[in-house]
Amino acid sequence: MPEVVQGYSDNVRKYIHKATQDQAWEGFKNEFRDQNAWIRSSVQCGGRKISDTSCDSSMEMKINPSVVVLATILWMTEVVQDMNYPKKGVTFSFDISDYDQQTTSETVPLHIEKKETENSLESTLSSISVDTNSERPKYTNAIQVGNDAPFNVGKQVTSFMFTQREYNVSIPENSPAKTAVIPEERMGIVTSYSAGNLEIHYNIIGGDQEGFFKADQRQVGDFCFLTIRTRTGNMDVLNRERKDQYILEVHATGILRGKIVLLEADARVVVSILDTNDLNPLFYPTEYESLVPEDTPLYKSILRVSAEDADLGRNGEIYYSFSQPTDQFSIHPVSGVLMLTRPLSYERQAFHELNIVAQDRGMGQRPSLAKPSMAKVKLGVQQVNLHSPEIYINHLPEIMEPSATRIYAIVKVVDIDKGVHGEIRNLVIFDGDPSGHFRIKQAQENGSQNYEYIVEVRQVLDRKSAPQGYNLTLKATDKGIPPRSTYKSFPIHIVEFNENGPIFDHEIYEVDIPETAPINTPVIRLKATDSNQGKNVHVFLHIVGGNEGEEFHINPDTGMLYTSVILDAEEKSLYTLTVSAIDQGNSGTRKQSSAKVKISIIDANDNDPVFDTSGATVWVNENEPAGTSVTKVTARDRDSLDNAYISYSIANLNHVPFEIEHFSGIVRTTAVLDYESMKRDYVLRIRASDWGVPYRRQTEMQLRVSLKDVNDNRPQFEKTDCEGHLSRYTAIGLEIITLSAIDFDSGNIISYQIESGNEDGCFALESTSGVLSVSCDLSDVKVSEREINVTAMDGTHFSDVVRVLIHLVNSKRNSSPAWLLNSNTGVFRCHDTDVALRLTKMLALAQSNNMPGWQEEFAMMPSRYGENLHSPQFIEFPAEIRVNESAALGTIIVTIQAMDRDHGYNGELVFGISGGDQDSVFFLEPRTGELKVVGHLDRESEPEYSLNISVYDLGLPQKSSSRFLMVTVLDVNDNPPKFERSLASFRVSENASNATHLFQFNATDLDAEENGRVTYSMITPTEDFAVDGSSGVLYVSSLLDRERQEFYELTIRASDSGSEPLHDDTSVRVSVDDVNDNAPTFALPAHAVKVHEDLPRGSLVALVDAMDPDLGPGGQVRYSLEGGEGLFAVDALSGVVRTSGVLDFERRQVHSLTVRAADLGSPPLFTEAALVVEVVDVAENFHTPAFHDFVVTASVPENQPVGTLVTTVQAMDADTAEDDSRVGYFITGGDGLGLFSIDNEGNISKASFKSVINKPLSATATQPACPTDGDLSVEGNLPQPYRIIDFLTCLYF
Repeated sequence: MPEVVQGYSDNVRKYIHKATQDQAWEGFKNEFRDQNAWIRSSVQCGGRKISDTSCDSSMEMKINPSVVVLATILWMTEVVQDMNYPKKGVTFSFDISDYDQQTTSETVPLHIEKKETENSLESTLSSISVDTNSERPKYTNAIQVGNDAPFNVGKQVTSFMFTQREYNVSIPENSPAKTAVIPEERMGIVTSYSAGNLEIHYNIIGGDQEGFFKADQRQVGDFCFLTIRTRTGNMDVLNRERKDQYILEVHATGILRGKIVLLEADARVVVSILDTNDLNPLFYPTEYESLVPEDTPLYKSILRVSAEDADLGRNGEIYYSFSQPTDQFSIHPVSGVLMLTRPLSYERQAFHELNIVAQDRGMGQRPSLAKPSMAKVKLGVQQVNLHSPEIYINHLPEIMEPSATRIYAIVKVVDIDKGVHGEIRNLVIFDGDPSGHFRIKQAQENGSQNYEYIVEVRQVLDRKSAPQGYNLTLKATDKGIPPRSTYKSFPIHIVEFNENGPIFDHEIYEVDIPETAPINTPVIRLKATDSNQGKNVHVFLHIVGGNEGEEFHINPDTGMLYTSVILDAEEKSLYTLTVSAIDQGNSGTRKQSSAKVKISIIDANDNDPVFDTSGATVWVNENEPAGTSVTKVTARDRDSLDNAYISYSIANLNHVPFEIEHFSGIVRTTAVLDYESMKRDYVLRIRASDWGVPYRRQTEMQLRVSLKDVNDNRPQFEKTDCEGHLSRYTAIGLEIITLSAIDFDSGNIISYQIESGNEDGCFALESTSGVLSVSCDLSDVKVSEREINVTAMDGTHFSDVVRVLIHLVNSKRNSSPAWLLNSNTGVFRCHDTDVALRLTKMLALAQSNNMPGWQEEFAMMPSRYGENLHSPQFIEFPAEIRVNESAALGTIIVTIQAMDRDHGYNGELVFGISGGDQDSVFFLEPRTGELKVVGHLDRESEPEYSLNISVYDLGLPQKSSSRFLMVTVLDVNDNPPKFERSLASFRVSENASNATHLFQFNATDLDAEENGRVTYSMITPTEDFAVDGSSGVLYVSSLLDRERQEFYELTIRASDSGSEPLHDDTSVRVSVDDVNDNAPTFALPAHAVKVHEDLPRGSLVALVDAMDPDLGPGGQVRYSLEGGEGLFAVDALSGVVRTSGVLDFERRQVHSLTVRAADLGSPPLFTEAALVVEVVDVAENFHTPAFHDFVVTASVPENQPVGTLVTTVQAMDADTAEDDSRVGYFITGGDGLGLFSIDNEGNISKASFKSVINKPLSATATQPACPTDGDLSVEGNLPQPYRIIDFLTCLYF
């Protein structure tokens, strides 16, 4: 613990003396003064001095230990002086014993206790410690104050000083002369109670260079009040705006009467110049100009006006308002922000001039009485580009790619804005033409709101580079500020120039067809493709060459080539057709190409061989060797190849000595023919047969072969090798022998002659008769025998030499005859050749062979080569054939059967479709009769075919039969339903009742039966619409509400009933038309706002906005107001509620208004909302109550009963309002024991039986009830009444 020093008086004096000698005394004094003031202001109890008997017994506080000793002593001196108790006292105990010596803290806890004593005031200071680091000593001391104390307060002046070193006072600016300042507490010097002879004077010695103030003194009891007032005669006044504070140095001198004792004290008085409402608000600038776009949204700030008021507080707070009411604009009363409350229209009013009034909220200034300041606001409505241009395009449906067309479209641009905003700056191609094939050129200008342009083609178009065409996007921009643009796209369909003609699969087609093909037989299907698109791709085929005889025709759609006549390969075996394919381009641009079709007619052996002549007679020499060619027959066959390869045969049944070479037709002998013995005339049946398959065709001719007798036989002697004897004496001329030769040839004359042996001419031979005679004298012949060789000659041929051997004998003439050659006697012996017999037989045979009436027998011609007697006949011909349309190509649907009782080619049948196959979808195999599907069937395009089935034989002449075959194409579910329209749009009123029909959809399915039965369904999930599944009726299925949903994008599906259903969808746009079924709706059913009561007229109170989702008049809202006593008005168009009168909180604090929002529908609908306007009180208590004098002296005898009137005080209030001018009174000090009371009339009465000893009281006059949450307190024991401290704060919304 710090050292305890006994005997406080000397030590205190020493400490004070040392402190005054310290160089830091000035700083110490300041610290002491601040600390002392702090102690005085802090050591209070419930707003009262610690000396008050009702104060609590103890309290804690912090105190700086460096000034504890001196502060405590001096403070206790003041307390004792203030209490002025001569007999009784209070003991104050200050305990800071808890202070830790080791701490470096600058503050220590100080515990204060007090207790009353009977005879003296005693204050004990114990355990006082200071900072251990301080150079000043540590003290533990006790102070006793009382009659026995070292300082006898009641007997001598212990101190002469101001109650505070510094006072804070205030005075309103512009205060007149002799106006006293208002201190925060009493100012002055406390003197001894018995020191009535002390005169104190106050003088301002500094801080008042202008000489505005004067210091006065007034002695009341033991206190000499310091009052400061304004001087008289000063031409200038206080002006807070010029200087708001004065620091006055006040010097006090005290002189004891009868003694020359000079006491001095100094204090500082800080005078704050209070603001008064002496200045008007000033606008700067005083004129505002702005250009407001006419499309400025409602409630948007336009500009801010600003006025300044140099006054403070409410005096400097400014309210802004319009000098004339307007619904077009509103101004915030505090911020001065001007905003728009109705739409602007340049056409309706292009200029607005507003007068803005600024008035402050200063003292005594009601809005109607305030001094206004005016600013002019000039608002020009800037015509805004409200509307974008509208683009209307009129264009060609298509354009040819190399066409010379220049103008593709005419574009009209319209802008309904006025002035420059309605003028079109340009129209450009914004997108879709990267290569610059098009350009925009202005055609003409029709006024300022109508422009026409043309879209020109500036480059050759090529559909290959843009197969989908172009999708140009035009951009129209007006000249508005800011400019508005509109975009519009439109397609450009490029039709091919048709630069590509159709192309056949092959340049040359080669096909074979039998000549037996019936009429209308399919030959070949030609296919031509076109690389173009659109209608250019559709190709029609035509025969343009090689069909002069119209032997063929072609289906232009399917490209199937048919026969038109019976073909004959013999007449023409090769056809070269030129088929042209022509696309369907525009006239003048159509392209075509051609292909060659070489059709080889395959020979079908339909021709019999034909001989050059039907009959012939030929002569043949007899006796020709076998194999001798008799003749050559020739047959020709018009057919070709094997069908024209002919072989020959002899059809005679009887043997004939002839044969014919099979392939050459040469008729040859098979034996040597003998005219004399054999048949002299032959009738040959020569047969010519081709090598056709399956049957050969044959033809016969009659060939008569007559033998021609020719000298083909040598004469033959009947006898040969004759030998006889002849006498030498035979007379000359004697016939010695007759040689006879026979010639089988008829008619030949035989002559004889001696070939040899008669060189001497002794013998003579009759050439015609063959008689050999002697022609010489034989006796002269030297030889004994002679051999005569004789031949016979028919003129051509010589017979064999017949030797006649004659033996010459020398007999006499009368020799025996046996030795003589005599034909009659047969003296000569010859060898008999039997020629005569043979001739006889031959003649008999010849006679037999050539008997008249003999018939040659021939083999009959087979019947198949005969006449075509019968026509073909169908066998079990079907009445009807049914085939699915999905049948694959090549499907055999039926086999047609027929027969012909003829044989061979006469019975050979071929089949064909003579008619009814217009789509080229069937093919009837000519040989087998199989009816095949060769094209894609489509029941929907052709449900039934009536085919003319024909069967032909191959006979000559050809015969045929025909029957109609009904082919029914059975349906397959290959076609989805198709809606009549792929997109539909309807409108329906939102009050349409349930089941209201909107539209009946019709989807058709080309399929049949179940495959074509259509049902309808709704794909889009919605409960508002439904579609009848069978009828397709679209109807309303629930209550509609346009405000909930205005547009419906529905997808309706039509499905067939096939096993695997197919479907088609259509889009439906349903627009719900509005009806006035919605009343306007407020965002909140009730609104509550707070407004100051001093708002100027026309101030915006609330924005009560209602929305009506209906369209047209049903969605236009008009507002009206009920209630408010005419103090409020609502803008019928915008719902802005403004003040229209002066509000008065004291008269009415809450206004309940009803805002009605009604639409313009028929009938109109309306909604009401409550608007509660709470008027916020504005403190109009501008003046504090003021006593006539700040000191009232009164006396009352002791022992007066309670309630005895002591005196009456009266304070006046300069406010004019009712409550603000009423004054209430209460005692704020000097009556610690509650001896007195004061009522609201200012009557001070005795309130206790205790004795009253010269008791000074402090009274306060206040308004009886503050209408706000603030606290009002006024001390009445000061030289001038304090100003009421108004803590009222009102927040402006």
